[in-house]
Amino acid sequence: MSKHNVAKVIELVGSSKDGWSEAADAAVKQASKSIKNITGIQVVAMTAQVDDGHIATYKATVKVAFGVED
Repeated sequence: MSKHNVAKVIELVGSSKDGWSEAADAAVKQASKSIKNITGIQVVAMTAQVDDGHIATYKATVKVAFGVED
């Protein structure tokens, strides 16, 4: 693999019924299906959908960085 001098960053929202970590992981797993060279993420927000007084869905907004190929 060549060294990447340029990175691109996109923002995604992942969701999970189990927690924020799982929501972030869901975003990375989905992104990795079509994006090569993911180098890291930054979690920029953690939110949740509430239903009947309880958290129903955890959501993590993440910035995904990946190397741009030459």
